[in-house]
Parts: sequence; structure tokens; C-alpha cells
Amino acid sequence: MLFIGRFGIGINWGLNTSRVPMYISEIAPLNLRGGLGTVNQLAVTLGLLISQILGIEQILGTDDGWPVLLGLTVLAPFLQLILLPVCPESPRYLLMNKMWEEEARKALRKLRGTTQIEVDIEEMRVEQIAQQGENSMSMSELLCSATLRQPLIIGVVMQLSQQFSGINAVFYYSTGLFESSGLATETAKFMTIGIGAIMVTMTIISIPLMDRMGRRTLHLYGLGGMFIFSIFITISLLIKEMIDWMSYLAVISILGFVVFFAVGPGSIPWMITAELFSQGPRPAAMSIAVLVNWIANFVVGLGFPTLNNKLEEYTFLPFSVMLAGFWLFTYKKVPETKNKTFEEIAALFRIDDVRTSLEESRLYGPATPHENPPLVAQYQASIDSKSSQKKK
Repeated sequence: MLFIGRFGIGINWGLNTSRVPMYISEIAPLNLRGGLGTVNQLAVTLGLLISQILGIEQILGTDDGWPVLLGLTVLAPFLQLILLPVCPESPRYLLMNKMWEEEARKALRKLRGTTQIEVDIEEMRVEQIAQQGENSMSMSELLCSATLRQPLIIGVVMQLSQQFSGINAVFYYSTGLFESSGLATETAKFMTIGIGAIMVTMTIISIPLMDRMGRRTLHLYGLGGMFIFSIFITISLLIKEMIDWMSYLAVISILGFVVFFAVGPGSIPWMITAELFSQGPRPAAMSIAVLVNWIANFVVGLGFPTLNNKLEEYTFLPFSVMLAGFWLFTYKKVPETKNKTFEEIAALFRIDDVRTSLEESRLYGPATPHENPPLVAQYQASIDSKSSQKKK
């Protein structure tokens, strides 16, 4: 029964990790999409912190208490069952997939709290025109699409940058890592709770930064900081026997590693994957992203003990190498999506005329939709031009 229950929870979690970021990205206003997308990660980190606190021996972390702790997981689904009927359907789904404009308008009015929704409706219509045959597609169709290959590769690598950063090695085995750094067992257990508290705090701090600094910039900062602290972790573990205070450096480095994860790689891969695709291929793209993310999660969780036994003090070096690679990939290939409509983002990969804009968007993506001519307008102009040429 325990196995069946855990299996059911896993299926639900797998579905939610793709659907929730996608839903938030579709209903959020353009200027708040980054911050609201981060709230998803905040809920995850808050849940982890609560479970860590309840799991200590003084509360429910005992032979008698663990069934109660496991049973408490029913509270979140129960709350969702009550509140989900209140949540409106995605206006994009209603208008662009179902062609139900009146229902889409009702949903938008409810979400925005105003009747002034024409800008949102017009933006969706332009995206709908621009899709030109990019209807809903299966995962296999998406994998075979040459046009969508580049954003798919970016989305997949972003997911790998989250899991192969080594963060789950810290989460799953944090107590052992702190003990190997020289801390007493009881202290190490409470430091693990400290990791959860830092994750929650830094995720809250990153919410306003997401739409101010941009996804790409924060991801680069996050990966860069994690790379530096992973090197410090390796150094401190190597010479902790020779220098007494190195154990403190190890603890600080692990905490710093978590801080920079929360700033960028914690939430951005989920958010940016949803942003890279237009309405048609987005569900399939998110499904592939979830599959890749959880396979990588499984590999790290299963393989880290063996890696730790083989490499010992050098355990974090492979993660350092991968972090450096992910940083370079992000710098070279990942566009800035801040304050861009879905069509502007999709157009970066689709239109030959404006492909140079991808280079510009990496570091200098428009801070507001008014700083540079929107790619949506460029695309619409190209459609009008082609239509007039055909008529002639």
C-alpha cells in the first residue's frame, strides 16, 4: 500500500511540475510573469522546509511519528481540490486552442480584475496568426520539428543545469556532507533545516528580481555562484584535516551553493521552458522538460553515493565542470525572455529576417516592450508584406 501511495503521489507530482509553470506563464501579465512564475518554486521550497521541520526526532521523526508525517501529505491535495474550481481556465487555451473568445474574455476579466483586456486579447490574436500551422503537437512531433529544435535543446539543457548542478546531492545527503565537514550529527541535522530556510528566503528575494534583472542574467549569476562555491567545497574538504577552520568554510560554501541555486537555477528552468514555445507546442515541450528533469534527478539521487565513495573529497568536481559548461551554454545560447510576449520569443527562433535579434536579446533584451520595435510587429509586417505580394 505504501508503494502504491508513493507511486500515485509521484504521478501527480510529475503532472504538476509541467502543468503549474505552464498555467502560470499563460495567465500572468507580461510585466509580472517572471515573479509569478517564481511563486511555484516558492511553494516547493516551503513544502520542503515544513517537511524538514516536522521530520526531526523532537516532532514526528520517530518510529511512531513517521506514518503521521506521511499522512499529512493529504492536506495539500485536499486544499487544491477546494481551491482549483475557483481558478479560471487559461485564457490562451480558451481562445487559441478552443476558439472560445467569450469564455477567454470572462477568464481574463476575472484574472485582471478589470474590463480593460483588449491589449491581452490582441496579443493572443497576433500569436495565433503567427503560429501558422503550429497546432498542438505530440512529443514525437516536437522532437522531429527542425524549426523548434533550438528552443527544445535550450529547454532541455536548462533542465539539466538544474539537476546536474549538484543541488540534489546537497539536499538528499546534506546531513552526511555536514558531518564530513566536521560538524556533530545533531548539529548537522539542524543545519539541514537551515538549508531549507535559506532556500525559502532566497526564493522570496528572487521574486521581484526576476522581472527586474531578467531570467538569463539571474541564471548566469546562479550558475556562476554555484561554480565558485563548489570549488570552495572541494578545497575545504581536501584540507579540513590540516586547517581547523576549514570545516567552517565547508559549511559556508554549502550554504552559499544553496543561495545561488535559489537565485536562478531553482525556478528559472521551469519558467523559461514554458516561455520559449508558443501555445501549440508548449504542452509537449513541458512534458519533455519534466521527463528530462526527473530522469536527471533520479540519476543524481541514485549515483551520488557511489560518486562520493569513489571520489571522496573530490566529489563535487564533476559538478563544477558541468556548472562551467552550463554557464557557457547559457551565455552563448539562451535568450533573455524578460518583458517579451510569447510571440516575440518564438519569433527569435522562427524568422530569418530577425534572427540577429537573438544575439541582441541575450544581454540586451528590451527592458520594456517600448525600448525596441517589438518582434510581434516585425512579424505582422512580414505577413502583410507577403500577403500583398501574393495579391499582386
